[in-house]
Order: sequence, then structure tokens, then C-alpha cells
Amino acid sequence: MTPSRPATPRPLVYGHRGARADEPENTLRSFRRAHRVGAEGVELDVRVSRDGHLVVIHDATVDRTTDGTGEVAALSLAELRELDAGQGERIPTLREALDTFPGLVQVEIKAPEAVAALAEFDRHTPLPARAVLTSFHAEVLDHAARLLPQVERGLITAKPTADLPARAAEVKATWVCPELTPELTAGLVERCHAQGLRVDAWPAADPERLARCVALGADAVTTDHPALIDGWLRAV
Repeated sequence: MTPSRPATPRPLVYGHRGARADEPENTLRSFRRAHRVGAEGVELDVRVSRDGHLVVIHDATVDRTTDGTGEVAALSLAELRELDAGQGERIPTLREALDTFPGLVQVEIKAPEAVAALAEFDRHTPLPARAVLTSFHAEVLDHAARLLPQVERGLITAKPTADLPARAAEVKATWVCPELTPELTAGLVERCHAQGLRVDAWPAADPERLARCVALGADAVTTDHPALIDGWLRAV
């Protein structure tokens, strides 16, 4: 297991799908922008093409984010490459994303079949220690723990509950990624920390929410606006 990273005096900034507020989401252009404006990490989403390639796209279909239509799983990598993902960008592979962004990377597993594809990917080119596999679904992370025990895992949750540390322990997670709702309290963050978990709160969209994340003791924040958030943090 990769050791937990040391605590930082200010939360790390993860760009959600890169710099989603300013660039086409989940594209190399978006990841470059996030790096350029100071984000320590990015969050991206992976699915599997018809021919088994790990591709970076959030939705199950290409309809919302490209000029094409159809399910990602029904299209080959070559067919996906023909689509415009915004401003002339193409849907990247996971390898391209990792090669483009040099910092921390949260790889959200959007399709269960992506776990086996990630294990195959790792056999040929080991996933870097800076990568964390994340999911909303415990069964997906449990599968990842069995196939990729050496890669850190993070449990994402909306409306966090008191049993969050216990749920994270069940899948041997090192991160929890709770939504910034009233249910996320300083006490819950403290309990996560006491269990050795790091906490990435989302979404940090404005100074007020960012201030709350800092007050809660979050280790990281995920945002569509990495440039703004990084600037506000530097001004504190």
C-alpha cells in the first residue's frame, strides 16, 4: 500500500475533470490548464471502449460532451477519436491523461468493467503512486482492492453519513471524498483523520464553501474552478 501523503497546511486543489469551468471537460487541454493555474491534482473519469481501451469521459454516452451520439462502450477507440470533445479536442486515453498531467490524479471508475481494464493496464505500465482510484460504489472499490491492492482507493459519497469511516475501512480506502453538505462536520472529518483517512471535500465553488472546507480541516478540495480556488488559498 502506498503510504499516506503528509498533512499539508492548506488543502490540495484538485481540478474537477481538469479545469471544467474554463475548458472542455476531461480533455488534455483541460488538464494542461489545471496544471498551469496551480492545481496539485485533477479528477478524471474512465470508461472502456468497445475494443477494451480506457478512455477519459464522464457520461455513459458521448452525446453531451462531443459532437457524436452513442454509448461509449459501443464505440471503438478509433470511432471515439473521430469525435470533437470541444474546441477540437479528442477524447483522451488514460495513458495520455497521465502523461499530460504530472501531478496527483483521482481516477474515478465510472463503469465496473473498467476495474479489470485498469488491472490489465497496470500489468503493462504500472499506475503511478500519484494515482488514486475512486468510486461512489463500494463493490467497485472492493473489486479494485482485489485486483490492484497496491493502488490507493477513495470512496466518494454524496450526503456523508456517520458511518463514512467504517464504509471506507471496508474497502481499505485511504481517501474519502464527501460532498460538502451540512452532514459533513468537523467531528466527522476528525473521525476520518483518526482512522488515517484523508478527506477531499467537493464542490469548492466559491470563497464561502472554500472557507468551510478549510475550517473543517479538509485535506483537499475538488473544484471546477482551480485557478480561482488556488488564488483564494494563496491570498489567505
